[in-house]
Amino acid sequence: MDSTENITSLNKLLEILPSCEGQDYFDIARNLSIPDEDLLPYAFWSEESYTRNCVLRTDDFELLLLCWEQDQDTPIHCHNGEECWVYLANGKLQEKRYVEENDELKLIADVKMTQDRLSYMNDDLGYHSLQNINEGKSMSLHLYVGPIDECSIYDEDKNKFIFKELDYYSENKMILTN
Repeated sequence: MDSTENITSLNKLLEILPSCEGQDYFDIARNLSIPDEDLLPYAFWSEESYTRNCVLRTDDFELLLLCWEQDQDTPIHCHNGEECWVYLANGKLQEKRYVEENDELKLIADVKMTQDRLSYMNDDLGYHSLQNINEGKSMSLHLYVGPIDECSIYDEDKNKFIFKELDYYSENKMILTN
């Protein structure tokens, strides 16, 4: 892939991703400019929680569209040893990053993401949480290299990390029933 090539459609991204390796993922993530219309067939929201909607999953990566109602957030979490790029397709998110120091979580960054912004995260950088701070809905595209089936999340009531299995709200443009 040409590292300066803008990716202006979801179809183009889905065409390129299966042949990527290493630095290719960084280059792709930096050059995303995907219109909302391409993402809407994968967009499902819930009043109860943000949703994880699977766009494409292979053995090497998974591409998810997260859909957020106003004020919805993730718990503080790790990425189970995998890399993660977050492309904010629409709306506003707040990302907070943490590190563990002396058995305590310490906030090290508090960033507001606006449309077309990109974030990168891996476990070497610590933990993070995301919250929709838009006055309304937001959508973010998440590229995980490789797929993540479980992670540790911070349980504020127990004041410690606990193990959590992850699932999808939708897959193949269809809502999954439990």
